[in-house]
Amino acid sequence: MPKRKIALLILVEAGLWVACILAMAWLYDRWLIAGPNGPIHWIGMDSVLFWVAARAMLAGQSPYSAATVHLIQAAVMGGPPQPGGDPMLFVYPAWIFLLITPWVLLPLKSAIAVWTGSLLFGMLHLLGSLAIRWGGRRAGLTSLWGLLLALGSLPFVAIAVTKGQISLVCLGSLFLAIRLIAGLPGQAAGALPPADPTPARPWKTTLRAILAGVFLVLAVLKPTLPALAVAGVLLWAVIERKGWIIAGFAACLALLYLASWLAIGNWLPDYLSLLSSTGGAPILWSLAMLAWPWNALYAALFGGIGISAFILFLRKRDRAQWFSAAILVGLALFPMRWVYDLLLGILVPAEARQMSRPAAICTAIALLAPWGLALFPEPVRWPALVIGLPLAWAAAWLALFAPIGSRPRPFFAL
Repeated sequence: MPKRKIALLILVEAGLWVACILAMAWLYDRWLIAGPNGPIHWIGMDSVLFWVAARAMLAGQSPYSAATVHLIQAAVMGGPPQPGGDPMLFVYPAWIFLLITPWVLLPLKSAIAVWTGSLLFGMLHLLGSLAIRWGGRRAGLTSLWGLLLALGSLPFVAIAVTKGQISLVCLGSLFLAIRLIAGLPGQAAGALPPADPTPARPWKTTLRAILAGVFLVLAVLKPTLPALAVAGVLLWAVIERKGWIIAGFAACLALLYLASWLAIGNWLPDYLSLLSSTGGAPILWSLAMLAWPWNALYAALFGGIGISAFILFLRKRDRAQWFSAAILVGLALFPMRWVYDLLLGILVPAEARQMSRPAAICTAIALLAPWGLALFPEPVRWPALVIGLPLAWAAAWLALFAPIGSRPRPFFAL
């Protein structure tokens, strides 16, 4: 690419990033909601938790202590929450300390604007990347997928971005790790070819593998839904002897843990104690919402998908199918607290390039499924989404991978 085009691209990207930050700064003082102690800011509400916690860690104070909880509640709500309300606890592993320390040195409003604006900037690129990939770089089909992705992600992104949820960092990091792995030599997988078939130099291959391991660590900064997917990727790396991925993961995790340990000492007992309390929310949402024997059937369905995908992986070495299944099973069964974590489902077909008609239709239905909540009475809307959305993505997964070894007819051939 000519240097002039590169400079123009950098300028456009920088302008978009600044525009996202300014938009969030403008909304900060204008989007207020009622709180237990007066109006509170909606923009960045969740990011205040780790902004306060990281500042406490800089002073040698545990982010899980009662004193830190008091500081968080004062910063977010101006005082303690109402009985039964969100306790506003710091529920993240303390190893995020090193990563967010430069950000927390900013004043609160500026920090929130930069954080939420950067999340919006990143999500626009993630959705655009998926649209380009699924559309096969065809303008019409790419635009259609972009519209479907924007509509389907809007209910989740509108909440997660504006509140400053770190789960979006996990989502983007998992996507980047998968794409880096797909570019490694010899990673053609079934009907889903690698993004870059051109052989890379050895040092570039090594660097790509190490970076994939680093992004896998960033994917578990909030170790809820992405944890099973990351475990699936690491299991693949062990079986396929991808030592540099394991090394990158271990080195990055060790560095982050060491930095947090130097700041506040051994924080794991406090963190595990915190996880034992649900804060009024069930841990296994999907299984807790279903009565017997439906919860057992639900678990058996997704457990069966995971087991069968692993067996097929051992037989056919179809990496893309295995990664997709690990994401799907985590989406359905793994601990979750908030509905916007279900956005992880958009990564189920993340490696698809030319979808068959059934796969494209099922993916479009899964993307638009959240809007179907309007058909349900209000008391059952969230349970319907928590149960139904993984089922919709399961249909997309089956449509993508069931006809293994056959060449699907591209959706754009319609």
